[in-house]
Amino acid sequence: MSHFFGKWLGLVVALALLLPFVVNPVYAGDPDKTVGGINPNHYVCVDNKGNIVDLDNDAITGDGDSATFDPDVTIDLDELEEECEDAADNENDNFNVELIRRSRLEGYVVEFHVDPGAPGGWRGVFSRDVPVFITGPGFEVFKGSDKDGSFYFDNLGAGPVTFNLRLPADAHAINPNVTVVTDGLPNTTSGIYLGFYRGEVAPSDVESLTGPDGVPLPPANFIFNEFIASDTDPFSGEVSGMPSVGGVLPPQTSIFSIVLAVVLLIALPLAGAVKLGRNRSD
Repeated sequence: MSHFFGKWLGLVVALALLLPFVVNPVYAGDPDKTVGGINPNHYVCVDNKGNIVDLDNDAITGDGDSATFDPDVTIDLDELEEECEDAADNENDNFNVELIRRSRLEGYVVEFHVDPGAPGGWRGVFSRDVPVFITGPGFEVFKGSDKDGSFYFDNLGAGPVTFNLRLPADAHAINPNVTVVTDGLPNTTSGIYLGFYRGEVAPSDVESLTGPDGVPLPPANFIFNEFIASDTDPFSGEVSGMPSVGGVLPPQTSIFSIVLAVVLLIALPLAGAVKLGRNRSD
């Protein structure tokens, strides 16, 4: 019996050793199972103040609001680094090559009050001095809304940016966790309306709520690429993941791996017990 058990245990251990070569990690992408690297066209040369240095070997022309991006150009990142270093030497300054951060996000904070004559029974008014927080990969930034309820965030890179309000105890957010996926390029996404109300009675029909100018609120936990404010479809942007970012997704644990791990947890103590029993009998 012990001889049979020893063979069985040896087979299980052999399968465990072969597992890394049989079960491949799961990658994102299709059909080559990889995610492409960061788009080199999104790299620019910047000076020590963060201003774009206009070079021949890049896809960006100009700087600030006047900067334009040429999607048909494919740059050589090594050449861009060399040109950036030469430009720094000519100016006797420190320049760096980094991903472009020129996206801008704009919106309004709206406080809602009960009004039977308004759409949904609640009327929205722009609210000032409300802290607006944005969070993204490795950062958190906040600023207060202006006197007309407006807010904006400049110089954002590619990736998801999530909006939330920091409210007093008697106030409640209507649409928390609104996320905009930016591309880092010189463009502006506007119409991000963040609403809240005070008291214990919440609006019953959130979808009908609009700002004072008639623009509807994005739903809570909404993700969009591009906000296109229109009378018919204000949320016409397509949902997507983070652009221009490469990498490998974490491997997912298979059922086979879990079952094998459980078998080993049971088999190894039993093997020890059998071995101990044989030693005692001898």
